[in-house]
Amino acid sequence: MACLLIQTCAWGQSQVQDDQDNVDLMNKQILSEKKTNTDSYKGQPWSTSSLNASYKKTTPVESISPIPVSSAMGQSSDYLVKTDSFLKEAKNNGFYLMSVAEFLSISSQDKNWAIVDVRTPQLYMASHITEALNIPLENLISQMGMIPAGRKVAVCGATDTNAAFAVQTLRVYGDREGFVLQGGIAAWQAAGMPVVT
Repeated sequence: MACLLIQTCAWGQSQVQDDQDNVDLMNKQILSEKKTNTDSYKGQPWSTSSLNASYKKTTPVESISPIPVSSAMGQSSDYLVKTDSFLKEAKNNGFYLMSVAEFLSISSQDKNWAIVDVRTPQLYMASHITEALNIPLENLISQMGMIPAGRKVAVCGATDTNAAFAVQTLRVYGDREGFVLQGGIAAWQAAGMPVVT
């Protein structure tokens, strides 16, 4: 029995030694190989790396031909096309921003305007622009019918970002000319205009 135990221990040690020899041989082969890979761009900025193909060929937005946009179900979606158009045209249209002074000047000559306040009812009740409709942002689609048809819409919100979401919704889903009334109630009051409290 003792002989069998000694043989097993000796075999286990030789197996460990064989494994270590194999690891050493593999390390030697890897470390002794010459590096011939010339695709190394260590320290080169990604924007100019030849691995980054995006800088090589850029197509101006104007030259991209429109392609049909499909929804997840494979059906053409007019709303996706409208959203795509809205996003591409936003910069050229000043991101649909309108200062209070611009709004006052335009609306004094063109009475076809509605003001929509997308803040919460509590903020609206605390102070709002005279004759402004209160349609909280989360209810805008379901209550869009409250906005008189054919009117241009100046949107004020708790932040201009919320107003921008409302403008996109109006333009894409409601076919309405919406504009962000920059600065909201604070800018309205700073321009010396009254509010209802």
